[in-house]
Amino acid sequence: ENGERVRAAPQVALPAPLKVPRDLIPRYTLLDTLGESVRATVYLAHSAALNRNVALKVSQVAEDDAPQFAREFATVGVLRHPGIVDIYDYGMHDGREFIAMEYFPCGDLKSRLQNPVTEQEALDYLARIAAALSAVHAQGILHRDLKPPNIMLREDGEVVLIDFGLARNLGHGTRSTRAGVLRGSPYYMSPEQAQGQDLDPRSDLYSLGVVFHELLTGAKPYLGNSAIEVLHQHVNGAVPTLPENFARHQPLLEGLLAKDRDDRFPSADELLATLRQSAA
Repeated sequence: ENGERVRAAPQVALPAPLKVPRDLIPRYTLLDTLGESVRATVYLAHSAALNRNVALKVSQVAEDDAPQFAREFATVGVLRHPGIVDIYDYGMHDGREFIAMEYFPCGDLKSRLQNPVTEQEALDYLARIAAALSAVHAQGILHRDLKPPNIMLREDGEVVLIDFGLARNLGHGTRSTRAGVLRGSPYYMSPEQAQGQDLDPRSDLYSLGVVFHELLTGAKPYLGNSAIEVLHQHVNGAVPTLPENFARHQPLLEGLLAKDRDDRFPSADELLATLRQSAA
């Protein structure tokens, strides 16, 4: 406990400049800005109730006031698993929606990819992400936005999935087009998501295949000058051939990145079983 308090002290003493008041949301003290999008800002904040630092996502004041985080709160609430982010609190204050969740000082997989990853680490990450996806899919939920910035790291190297803002319950229709808008990152999007078709767990496995390619080679499998070009590659481009030193993982990559989802691993559990067999 003491160690934690000492480590957190500099963050309190040297706050970063913020564009909003530090007490924007009652019971939370904003310390720093972690990330920003059109719809929300994520702050590092100290929770008085929990006496710990949290990641506090706060919506911009919306015209339509349609709650954006309520579904994420409900979705993650049923997902009790060490590989899935803990969400502590949800509410509204002064027209802003907020959601408080676990903070990860070790950062995300995107930052980790700035440095070389060994072949064994790549396989370990693959298995850990697959195990977390298995827990998500077991509850009938799809993530739909799996990518390195949404995969956080704990001190012990465990991975944690975050950002269930696009998650959908399988029972409630999983088309990715809402009034013709594609949501998600084009680099990690399955061919069926790129085409606005219904999704299933194998769509998340495709995104995992893109992450696996990036872990092994340091590069994304499909690139282009525009989102449309990238999506076109997902739909029509060949599955990339891995460098010779990784050739033995080609069948694994093809089982994740197959264009036709019937040619992919049928489930995260099947992928895990294959990984266990090849390790043995």
